[in-house]
Formats: sequence, structure tokens, C-alpha cells
Amino acid sequence: MLEDTDQEQQDQRHTAEATWGRRLLVQLKAGGSDLQARIVSSLRAGIPKASQVTAVLGRYGAHLAIVTLALSVGLGQRLRPFADVARSSEPRAVSAIAEAINSPTPGADAWDGYADVTVGKASSAGIVRQAHPQTTIPDRPRLEPITYVVQKGDSVFLIAQRFGLSPYTIVWSNMESLQGAPWLLQPGLPLVIPPVDAAYHTVRPGESAEAIAQAYAVDPDALYNTWNTIEPDQLLAEGTLLLIPGATGPDFDWEPPPPPTPVPVAPSRPAAAAGAAQPPVQPVMPAANAVANGWFILPTGSYAVSGYVFGDYRNPRHIGLDYRCRLGDSIYAADGGTVVFTGWGGGYGNLVRIDHGNGFVTYYAHLNAFAVANGQGVAQGQLVGTCGTTGASTGPHLHYEIRLNGAPQNPKIYEP
Repeated sequence: MLEDTDQEQQDQRHTAEATWGRRLLVQLKAGGSDLQARIVSSLRAGIPKASQVTAVLGRYGAHLAIVTLALSVGLGQRLRPFADVARSSEPRAVSAIAEAINSPTPGADAWDGYADVTVGKASSAGIVRQAHPQTTIPDRPRLEPITYVVQKGDSVFLIAQRFGLSPYTIVWSNMESLQGAPWLLQPGLPLVIPPVDAAYHTVRPGESAEAIAQAYAVDPDALYNTWNTIEPDQLLAEGTLLLIPGATGPDFDWEPPPPPTPVPVAPSRPAAAAGAAQPPVQPVMPAANAVANGWFILPTGSYAVSGYVFGDYRNPRHIGLDYRCRLGDSIYAADGGTVVFTGWGGGYGNLVRIDHGNGFVTYYAHLNAFAVANGQGVAQGQLVGTCGTTGASTGPHLHYEIRLNGAPQNPKIYEP
């Protein structure tokens, strides 16, 4: 009976100790300026005996010591490799590792010395992965077409080599700019560079995917690719640009034919549009008098347009203006300058190009006959040839271009 009473009292004492300990922890967490008062109050409300306080603190102190010991063992295991390296004869490795840890993106010098610890070498630090600070970026194919501006000294072949493409691709992707005449390449001219060997095609009215594929000797499925926005069984809108990988474009010559000999042309006056001033017909002028005025007259004497305008929605890459004229009508120099080209221009047909000496160059295409020769000086309004339909033309008209430092300009902006 006495033993039961002692056991019951001991259990009650333990329960009281635990309750008092929990109260003490709550008071310690609460903190504050009155912490001492709270502890004293808790002692008075709980177990006032010093022996009991000592027992509780001893028990919780034991728990705290166990937790501290566990943390020390775990941390020691994590730091063991660094401690082993520190005891080794390679102090450079320690500094390199410390620098690498403190640096978010270590440079090549951060690994100096640490690279001496190689895979497969056993040491007290274990096996450590060798560092490779240099990153090798693999070559990736270009996914989108880009625009390249022709530089001085460029040729179609050099441009093709620079981008790893066929020279035919450069010409077939820029038919509106080069007109199948690579010898007309000029500095400042923007060219479209596709990501793969291909040809560009501008959809004409009523064209189908099958007809286009047949014209470029490819399967119709080649038109449905990542660069084109068309879908099978979809009607093709006029003016849509299509990139056709593996296409074979139209034939063209790499070298120009011999320049023609100009023939005398009797000037004629085309019918002027309402309100348009008729330019006077000038006699042939020596080069000394071929001075640019800095402004342009109408090369046909009329504002009338019969085909595409600059950047036409039906042909977005059209870089000139198609003036209306009748077969044999007179074509005049829009400003004074020097004739730098007369001859065959591929899709331009018979072409005259005049350099005005101020950054501007004008083009007169599809002519029926020439009235000037290479190197000849011309004055503003002087006859340069007659209206025709040579080259890539469906009827008599003048394809007229203005280029400033090689870059195509909208002729409408420069009309008088």
C-alpha cells in the first residue's frame, strides 16, 4: 500500500513538472520587458520548490543537448570534404572552392587549381567532378528570313557564300529587286535572305498551290511549311508571298549581253494627264551640262499609272512605279546626270540607268528603243528612249524607279 502511495505521488509530481515546464516555455517565447515578472508569477502559480525547477531545467536541457549534437554531426558530414581538402597539400583548391561558392557565376579563373582534382583520382576528399567553365553552344539553323543590305564589293556569289546558300537562291528570292539580272546588284540595295535554299513567289490572281508547285518543280506539300501562313484547300490571296524550299526558279543569265548601239529616235509627245506639265524635249547634251537640279519631272509627262505602284498590296516587293504610256511614246530623263547603264536588264527588259551625282539613280525599264549610250551626259527632260514592253511585261508601260544610295524610294513622293 505504501509503495502505491509513493508511486501515485511520483506521478503527480511528474505531471506538475510537465505542466510547469510548458508554462515556462510559453513565457520565454513571449519575452518582453516584464519577462522576469512573468517567470516569477509562473513559479509561484506552479511549483515553487527550487528542486523541482532544477529537475525540469535538467530534463529540457537534456533534450536541447541531444538536438544540438544531432545538428553538429549532420553539419560535420556535409563539411567533411572541405575539411579534408583543407588538410591536404593543395591550398589553392580551398580558395578556388570558396570563391566558386561565393560567386553566382564563376569565371574561368575561379576554377584555377580546382581542376587539378580530376575524376578517377582517389583522395581523402573522395571523387570530385572536374569543372568545365567553357560552354559549347551548338550551331543552330536560322529559322526566319532576314534582310541584308548590299555592301560595296559584294556580289551574288559572295553573299550566298556568307549565308551558306546557293547563288540561285539569292536571285530567285529577290526577283523584284534584281529582275533576274545579277549584274544589276548595287550597294545599298536590300535583299531578302531566306533560311534555306528556296525561291520566293508572289501569288498572282487565280493561282493555285498546285500550279505554283508545278512551276517551281516541287511537290505541293512544300508550300505548306513553317514560313508560309497558307493551309491546304485554301484559296490563295493575290499578293501573298510564299517561300518555297527546294524550288527551281526561272532561268536567267549570270552575265549581261553586249550593250546595244543607240538608234536615232524621233521624239513623240505622250498624252498628258489633266494638269500635268509637258516637259520640253531637249537635244543631246554634253556631259559637262549634265547637272542634276535636285528635283524630278515626270518621265512620261503624265501622272497616269497602268500597273503596280511602289509596295503594291498585289505585289508587295514591287520597288517602282508603272507609268502608263503607248508603244513608242517618248521617255524623258527625270533629272540631269550621266547614263551608267544601257542594255538588257533581265526582267527589266531594255533598261536605262542614270546616275544624278547626288546619291539618286533613276531606272527606265521595258523600253522599246534607246536614245542614249553608256557614259553620255543627259539633261533633265532629255529623251532617253521610247515606251515598250520588253522583259517581264504584259503590255506597254514604263517601269520607273528612284534609288537613293542604293535603297529603293517611292517615286510618288518625288513627283512634281
